[in-house]
Amino acid sequence: MAEHTPLLELRGVHASYGRIEVLHGVDLSLPAGKVLALLGPNGAGKSTTLKVLGGLVPATHGCIHLAGRHINGTEPHKLARIGIAMIPEGRGIFPRLTVQENLRMASYAGVDTATIVERAFEQFPRLGERRGQLAGTMSGGEQQMLALARGLATDPEVLVLDELSMGLAPLIVSELYELVARVAATGVSVLVVEQFARTVLGVADLAAIMAGGRVTAVGKPSEIEAELTSAYLGAAT
Repeated sequence: MAEHTPLLELRGVHASYGRIEVLHGVDLSLPAGKVLALLGPNGAGKSTTLKVLGGLVPATHGCIHLAGRHINGTEPHKLARIGIAMIPEGRGIFPRLTVQENLRMASYAGVDTATIVERAFEQFPRLGERRGQLAGTMSGGEQQMLALARGLATDPEVLVLDELSMGLAPLIVSELYELVARVAATGVSVLVVEQFARTVLGVADLAAIMAGGRVTAVGKPSEIEAELTSAYLGAAT
């Protein structure tokens, strides 16, 4: 695939909750092996964009493509099998299962458990130390590591992260984004939704700003700095 060919692309995507349209023609392109930060305030449409991408909310108009393949309407578990790993807001782990049991749950996507566990503990040695611990008793940062490990267990082409920094101390957030940068360096494309720009722009290759259900600016982080005003991101800028 050419360097600038989008691996993941949304073209003119509209979506509604009942009669209320919340996405009004979203255009977004994620090149292969890059980190794209999707920024904007609460209510901008970021999470709905991810829900459409993840098959949880249907697109009423527009197209979604993965490596040129039309994937509108694909069920969430099938998206995992074709290369999209979603890590939802709130981490999406099973707090009453151990670390190893959580990893075993990722085998639904067709990868055997032994491979998943080995890969996870190699990438995240701290999880290996906690393998028998109940996930809900770990720190917030460790739980987010577990969510990342589960998402990466299926060897995805695209990793989608929703508010990775939520509820975590800045030092932990910085550590997690260093992990994201290392993941991207292996060739995985990463789409990160964040309300607070400074937590992600240090590792992003591209940034897009959403407001009012539309993408209003796209470019390298340095190129759209002028757009990161308090009207979009409040005190985070």
